[in-house]
Order: sequence, then C-alpha cells, then structure tokens
Amino acid sequence: MRTTTARLLSLVLLIVGEALAISVAFDASTLPQQHAAAGYGWLGHAGAASKILFIWVVALLVALGPRLKQWTRQLQGAADGHRHHLWLSLQFSAYLLFFALTYLVFSAATSYWDGRGIPLPLFWLAALALVAVLWLNTLAPIRFWARFVRKEVITIGFACAVAALTWGFTLVTQGLWDPLSGATFDAATSVLQLFYTDVVVDPQQRILGVGDFIVEIAAVCSGYEGIGLVLIFTGFYLIIFRQDFRFPQALLLLPLGVATIWLFNIFRIAALIGIGAEISPELALGGFHSMAGWISFVLVTACILLLAHSSALFSRSPQTLSAQPISFRMALLIPLVVMLSATLITSAMTITVDWWYPIRVVLTACALALLWRHYRSISFRVTWFAVAVGVLVFLLWLLLVPDDPAASSMIDQHLHEIPSGLLIAWLVVRTMGAVITVPLAEELAFRGYLFEWLGTDQSVNGRTHFPWLALAVSSILFGMLHSAWIAGLLAGVAYGLVRIYRNNIADAFVAHATTNGLLSVYILTTGSWSLW
Repeated sequence: MRTTTARLLSLVLLIVGEALAISVAFDASTLPQQHAAAGYGWLGHAGAASKILFIWVVALLVALGPRLKQWTRQLQGAADGHRHHLWLSLQFSAYLLFFALTYLVFSAATSYWDGRGIPLPLFWLAALALVAVLWLNTLAPIRFWARFVRKEVITIGFACAVAALTWGFTLVTQGLWDPLSGATFDAATSVLQLFYTDVVVDPQQRILGVGDFIVEIAAVCSGYEGIGLVLIFTGFYLIIFRQDFRFPQALLLLPLGVATIWLFNIFRIAALIGIGAEISPELALGGFHSMAGWISFVLVTACILLLAHSSALFSRSPQTLSAQPISFRMALLIPLVVMLSATLITSAMTITVDWWYPIRVVLTACALALLWRHYRSISFRVTWFAVAVGVLVFLLWLLLVPDDPAASSMIDQHLHEIPSGLLIAWLVVRTMGAVITVPLAEELAFRGYLFEWLGTDQSVNGRTHFPWLALAVSSILFGMLHSAWIAGLLAGVAYGLVRIYRNNIADAFVAHATTNGLLSVYILTTGSWSLW
C-alpha cells in the first residue's frame, strides 16, 4: 500500500512539474495575435476549449455519482503491481518532445508549414495527446482504462453531450441578442421611468441612462448568458437527481428559472444605472457591474433548488424547512459558503479598493466560532513540513503571478487618501483575513469537505488509500476560485499533498497560512497591492 501511494504521489508531482514548466516557459496569451498570419490563429480558441473540457470532466464526475469510490478502489488495485517504470520513461520522453515542439510553435520564425510541408501544430497536438495517454497508462494499465470506457460508455457519452450542448448553446444564444435585447431594454426602461423623469432612451443604439450617466446595453446585458447558465445548471441537476423528482412537472422549473433570471437581469440593469446616477459611476461600472450577475445567478439557482425539493409538485419526497443538526461534513463547508456569499456582496460595492473586506472577515470568523466544536477532532499544530511547503507555494506564486504596476499604483493612491489610523486598521484586518479566516475556510472546505466526500469512507483522521480523485477535484475547484487559476491549481495540489502526508486538515491550513502570511508581508513591504 505504501509503495502504491508513493507511486501515485510521484505521478501527481510529475504532472504538476510538467505543467509548471510549460506555464512558466511560455505565455499562450500572445500566441494567436503574433502568429495569426502564420496559421496559428485557431489556437486563440484554446481558452474556450479548456472550459469545454472542464465542463466535460465535471459532468463525468457528477454522472458517475456513487460509482466514483468504486472506481477509485479499482484504480488503486490496478496500480498495485503495475510496472510503471518503462511507461514513466516513455511519458517523460513524450513530454520533452512536446516541450520542444511548443518552443518551435512559439518561435516567431516558425510558420504553419515547415520547409517540407509538415503542419507543426498537428504534431504539437499529437504530442500533447501522447503525453496525456502515457501519463494515464503510468497510473494504471491501459486495460483498466479500456474497462472503464467500456462499462461507462453511456456516462462518458452523457458528459460529451453536456459539453457539446454547452458549447452549442453559447453559439445559439449569441443569435438571441437582437430579439431578447429589445425586450430587456424596454423592460429596464419601464423600471427606470417609475423612479426618474429624466430617463435618456435611444432604442436604436441601445443607449439608456439617467441624467448625465448614460450606458450602452451590450449583447451580454441582454440576459442570454444568465439564461444559459440557469438552463444548463438546472437541467443538469434534474437529470443527475431525476429519481428525486416528479416528471414532467419538474420540467416546469426550467422556464421558471429562465423567467426569474431574466427579471433579475432587468432590475440589475436598472439598479446599475440608478447607482451610476445617484452614487458613483465608478461603482456602477466596476464592482456592481461585474458581480451583480453572479449574485443573481446564485440567488436564482438556490431558490429554484429549494423550491424543487420543498414542493410536492416537483419532489417525490418534499423536505420541510425544519431545524436539523449540523453534521461534521456540513460544518466543514459552511464557513466557505459564508465567505463566498460575503465576497459576492462586498465585491459588488467595490470600485478599486475593497474597503468592505472587514465584513468578510467578521462574518467568516463568526461562522468558524459558532461551528468550532465540530473541529475539535482536528489536531491543530505547526509542522516544519507544512511550513516548508507554504514557503515553496509562496515562491511559486510570485513566479507565476507577476504584479500589475498600474493597478498597484492606483490602489496605493486610494489607500493614501484615507486617515492613517483607518488605513492601519484596514490593513491589520486585511492581513488577518488573508492569514487566518481565508485559509481556514478554504482548507476546511477543499481539503476537508471534498476529501470527506471523495477521498475515503472514514473520518477525516482515518486513512485507507491515496485519495487521488479528491486531490484532483479539490485542486481544480481551488484553482477556479482564484483569478490566477494555474497558480491556484498548483497551490491546491501542494496543499492537498500536505493534507495527505499526515492525513490532517490542519497541516494544509498551516501551509496555506504560511503562504498568505509571506505574501502579505511581501505586499506590505513592496506595495504590490494587485497581488492581494
């Protein structure tokens, strides 16, 4: 068992190291613009392709449902006795080939075709596929993956259908802009006219405003993105948990969700213009514009799911809203939910500096304090290994996430506009949040709740096998939580490995707190405020 665990751990470290080397050596964001004339413009769709791939992975994991743990145990068994040394050598050789081809693709002198008419990007894609296949074969024999595909072909097909539908829906909904925008524009105008007499309206140019604050209602403001998200999320949820609902009545939740999110979008546009006219144009076009849509989506989906499970019209066994004792697993998740909810709200009120950040700290700290009795089984003590990993992640973060001098300069200017006493108090609370409440809430959820759900059948302090699935899923979701998602993903892997080493959530917290503490010191001493 220890040999298999060490092998899986080494393979995880291998893929992390390979991804890190590629991400540090090459900047894909400049490739499509620099090489469009040479035939590499299609690489500009890599971002969309990665999102579709992520949707496919999530759909596959959710569709597998309770069979995830069964396949995890089978993978563990297949890895035992597997001669991986040869395959590991081949995988690393393929990676070196892929690295060399990536260098050629990024070379300014390289064209789409070389002198003999060979399309280099096709070799590049083939090498990437070979790296992935050989890495899977290093984890377990090909026959294991063949058996998985054979037995889960319907599940895999379903995940492909979800990903394809998501991609297709994004294309189709773009064409809904004209008919949907007219209705959205007229409805938002009507709402504003209930409160203002000086509403500026230009239906032809889609211009709407109050007084001197005038905005153009762009395509994304029509509401089709929110409608698409609600349809995909609710539809996917109904399919996965179809045994809990009554059909066809449950299908009424789809148009209900669409209508609700569209109404939310109308009021969001009206509120944005009202905030811009009455309070601050910067606030309206900054934090509120970017976060109000997500707040609407979260509220609508939460209400739809609550209605789905509580109404006898939709649910086979309606659940009443009675007080229930909080389980250990839920106690691990609640602080993060509180923190993210507070983040959504405070971000919507933020222009340049998040002056409302102390609200996040206080609310998250209250949730942790109220639930602390559930965490007494966790051994909170500092280990040098956890501290060392935290230091390494700090250095990795500085390497992958450079400071934005313009943004830091703007933030620094705003920070010096307030009295020094208030500034010191804000910086102290901001640092406490970064070092204590954020690492605690995130580690309890990502390395606690997800490891409980996906890792083992025992308690957090029990150990049965290497929880590779929990490590992968928690790291991916942790990366998505950060704007620098690659650095976040790699940090998630590091914290996950720390948690696995002694099977203790507290070790991951110590590593995370060390990283954030060093990052806070670096930011305070250098003025690199954009890193916060």
